[in-house]
Amino acid sequence: MKAITIDVLLAIAVLLTLACCFGMLRMRGAYQKMHFMAPPASLAVGLIVVAIFLQQGMKPESFKALFILLVLVAMNTVVTHATARAFRIGEMEGWRALPGQEVPIRAKDELVMPGEAKEG
Repeated sequence: MKAITIDVLLAIAVLLTLACCFGMLRMRGAYQKMHFMAPPASLAVGLIVVAIFLQQGMKPESFKALFILLVLVAMNTVVTHATARAFRIGEMEGWRALPGQEVPIRAKDELVMPGEAKEG
């Protein structure tokens, strides 16, 4: 019975991933396609982690898989936001910060207000 449950969980994870791949192919714009990136990185991996726990039990391998799931879920939000921002900036010709907006050029740079000259 446990082997059947593991097989079903893995099959659902694979089908979910394939459905999301098909969904990405069918969507028109980049923003619509981004909606299909999250389920494989969170739900499908979650199902695989549950299958690992069922098969291995409370072993270090199971907790490593759980840690990988947590990292993927956390990083998925960051990567999706960065991708959406890159798409948005790429769509806008001559993108510049509005007056009053603070925009760091690089992580080590000071925040420079538009129109201000940097002293130095």
